Amino acid sequence: MAMYVKMVFLKLKENNIIKFQDTYVKEVIPLVTSHKGNRFTHLLLDRDNDNEAISITAWDKKKDFEAYLNSGDFKKTSDKYSSMYIEPPIEKSYEVVASSDPLIIRIF
Repeated sequence: MAMYVKMVFLKLKENNIIKFQDTYVKEVIPLVTSHKGNRFTHLLLDRDNDNEAISITAWDKKKDFEAYLNSGDFKKTSDKYSSMYIEPPIEKSYEVVASSDPLIIRIF
């Protein structure tokens, strides 16, 4: 077992970053963190390129991660905000195999 991380790379239409950030805080974070096993949910904004962002979620176990994906909530939020995107988001999933936090590795 290992912690899983989902990263979604976003390119947003001009002048949508504040709206997207507000929506992420008010809607996405509460929805994602309500799922079992969610460790954290972050939105990173590229301060050198105002229309790029990365959404990151981390999960205790692969089955928690898969339950979130299979719940339809990820697709629901992605579809809801699709009008703000310049292009479809790029989704990537990772397994954490090393960490500066030894507690993370010891848990698994």
